[in-house]
Amino acid sequence: MREPVKTVIDGKEIAFFKNENDGVPVVYVNMYAEAGAPLLEQCEKLGCRPFHLVSITKLRWDEELSPWAHKPVVSQSDHFTGEAARYARLMGEQIIPVIEDKMESPVYRIIAGYSMGGLFALYAPYVTEMFSAAVSASGSVWYPEFLTYVRSHDFLKKPDAIYLSLGDQESRTGNPYLRQTENCMKELYSFYQSRGIDSVFELNPGNHYKDAVYRLARGITWILR
Repeated sequence: MREPVKTVIDGKEIAFFKNENDGVPVVYVNMYAEAGAPLLEQCEKLGCRPFHLVSITKLRWDEELSPWAHKPVVSQSDHFTGEAARYARLMGEQIIPVIEDKMESPVYRIIAGYSMGGLFALYAPYVTEMFSAAVSASGSVWYPEFLTYVRSHDFLKKPDAIYLSLGDQESRTGNPYLRQTENCMKELYSFYQSRGIDSVFELNPGNHYKDAVYRLARGITWILR
């Protein structure tokens, strides 16, 4: 397994797993905890095509991945301050240039994430032109007004492909927002298809906390198929 090159930018810990091949896509994954090595291992097991992996952790999770401010939804400890557009600019202006300094241009970039990271992956194409495809594994698409936003805004850069997945138990909850997650995913899938975007929606067994790395790996493998 390749060893990552690690750096810190604006408090974010970044692990860059460089592939031995030049000119391959770069997958940027916002992660709650560092899991780059097991993610690469799972991708290899699934027969994924070669790619560079950039794992970003130590994010202010609720704050920097939420598209706009909102009161708590999942628990009283939620802190949704709506800083996703600012974080997208940070990626474009600081993180991506550092990682890709010695790479061939143009670089094909994919944005990926799980949970709030998956929400950010779907929001990013509306506020940055840096990414060409998106992977949202168990993305927090229940986020208030997100569907309305998607329907009423244009992409800054229309993605070539979008991967969506969800656990089949995730919407079985008393929370009125979380209960709509599967319906929201299905509506997003239909919307992306209507826009001519190569997309897929997969329903996996289990709840939100089951097989996160595997679900991300499936998405990356599908995008790079």
